[in-house]
Amino acid sequence: MGTERPVGPDAHYLTMTAEAYGWETLRGGEGLVLRRGPWAVRAQFAPSGAFVIAVGSGPDGSPGQMSMPQALEILETRGAPPHSP
Repeated sequence: MGTERPVGPDAHYLTMTAEAYGWETLRGGEGLVLRRGPWAVRAQFAPSGAFVIAVGSGPDGSPGQMSMPQALEILETRGAPPHSP
């Protein structure tokens, strides 16, 4: 993946949440790939920057499509607690 960054508040929110919970964030083209251990979430965005869909995969099942709230829940529940200031 390249270093291009999807733009828009949805991509920013997913990126910041993923990084706060210890996920590796890879950016490129129209999406993000978020990885932590055996878990991966691939998020796609419209040219406007709006969230379109995410697909998650992990050790407990086959990939599944999810909404932005579902993707955020995975990032939070499968990630490390955010660092307190």
